[in-house]
Amino acid sequence: MQAIRLQTRITPDHRIELQLPVDTPATTAEVIVLIDSPTASAAASLEAFLGRLDQSDRPRLSAEEVDRWVEQERNSWN
Repeated sequence: MQAIRLQTRITPDHRIELQLPVDTPATTAEVIVLIDSPTASAAASLEAFLGRLDQSDRPRLSAEEVDRWVEQERNSWN
């Protein structure tokens, strides 16, 4: 399978037009459309993530518990 990366615009009537390189064989192809979307700032994304964590029913670990877990994990590597 060969990949060709192209940029195009989506028209108001929801169409795209592509011009493939001349050496592209005439065959079937799979098309995946990746659409640019406005992204939230990194701070807003982190804020949203932390908000979802606050709503989670997962048990919370203290800093000491996390440190103990990390130390046990590291010790298991030896």
